Amino acid sequence: MRINQLEPGHSILEITDNGEELRFEVVNVRAVGRRYEVTMRTPAGVESVMYPANAYVQTAA
Repeated sequence: MRINQLEPGHSILEITDNGEELRFEVVNVRAVGRRYEVTMRTPAGVESVMYPANAYVQTAA
């Protein structure tokens, strides 16, 4: 899914090199110029990441 299509409540899925699945719940998505700031709930707490507007992430069903 493209970053600009993410909405709060979506889950981002990351698969680590050892095959472990990590899911992050999207809390907020905000356009910042030509980038997007995605705030998500992680095992470490709430964190924000900046992505280019044309980036893709794998989402969980």
